[in-house]
Amino acid sequence: MFYIGGIIYTVLDPTNAPIFFKGGFLLGNLEVKIQYPSKITLNYFYEQFINFLGKKSFNIFLNNLLIIIISIFSGIGLITVVCIGLFSFSGSITYMLFIKFGLIRTIIIFPGLFHLYLELLAGFLAIDAFVVFYGSFYKAIINNSLLNFKINIKEKFIPLILRITSLLLLAAFLEVFWSTWWVFIVTNQYIPWHYFYTGIYSAKVIC
Repeated sequence: MFYIGGIIYTVLDPTNAPIFFKGGFLLGNLEVKIQYPSKITLNYFYEQFINFLGKKSFNIFLNNLLIIIISIFSGIGLITVVCIGLFSFSGSITYMLFIKFGLIRTIIIFPGLFHLYLELLAGFLAIDAFVVFYGSFYKAIINNSLLNFKINIKEKFIPLILRITSLLLLAAFLEVFWSTWWVFIVTNQYIPWHYFYTGIYSAKVIC
């Protein structure tokens, strides 16, 4: 429903939809600067893949995890972050890609956006976590007992949080180390994966 809503909103308001959803690099709006090193040393590998790209990936993960956790406990945040921010966003991006690049390239781009699928799955699990936590809490108040609440937290809620954490960690890794390259080569020009990530030193989203 929210996915379809994102498409409908973008069709009805094509001017403001890109501003509201901010497709960023997913729409090919990426300015990349690459300088392949003359020699790859262990220190260069560490600085490039751990300190630069790895750090960016980890920051994305921490940011997404914090937002999801806050959304689960606030409840209302699930609507803005998950339902609109993920589901409606995906619908809007689908239509914007279709308008900008056509059907063929849109079909090519989407199967490679593994990070987006993992984030969507984490969104579904976040809704489950919300239901488990507050459903158990409500029953605990009704029954005047915290026993079942503690059991559900241990056996259901915490495992859900761990799955969400794992999904978001993998999603952040793939967003940096795969999706950025994938969208770039489909919307701009082909560059081998190893050349792209070994030499990239700047990637900015442009309007």
